[in-house]
Amino acid sequence: MPSRLRKLLSVDARSWRDLIQAQLALVRSEWRLKRQPIGALAIRKPADPDQVSGDPVRARELALAVTRAAAHGLVRPYCLAQALAIRALLDAHGIRGAIIRVGVRRHAGEFQAHAWVTWAGEILGDRPAHIATFTEVDDLRVLRRT
Repeated sequence: MPSRLRKLLSVDARSWRDLIQAQLALVRSEWRLKRQPIGALAIRKPADPDQVSGDPVRARELALAVTRAAAHGLVRPYCLAQALAIRALLDAHGIRGAIIRVGVRRHAGEFQAHAWVTWAGEILGDRPAHIATFTEVDDLRVLRRT
C-alpha cells in the first residue's frame, strides 16, 4: 500500500473534519478574493492582547489542516487565500485575535509579496524562517482594485 494512502487511512475523525472545513474555508477565501478589494481583506487590525484567546494546540492543528488542504486539496490557493482561511477557521472555533500580516521583498530581481497569520505572537501556517525574509507592510489600502 502506498505511503500516502496509508497516511490518509490513519487520520482520525477530528483531523478529517478539520481537513474538510479547511478545504471549504479555502474555497470561500478564493471566492472572496475574486469579489473584494485585496486591501479590504487584509488590512491589519491593531493587536489587542486582551482579545487573544483560545487553545494554542488547536490553533496549530487548524492552521496545519489549511496548509495540508492547500497543498493536496481541490485548489492551490495563493498565500492570502490561505491566510484568510486560517483566520476564518480560527474564528469559527472560538480562537480570537488572529491577524493577517503582509510583507514584501525583492528576490532574484523580482518584487514579491506574501501573507501569513500571527496569533498570540506565533506564526501559524508558515515557517518563521520564510517570514523573516519579508519586510512587513502596515497599510494595504493602496492595493484596492479600481
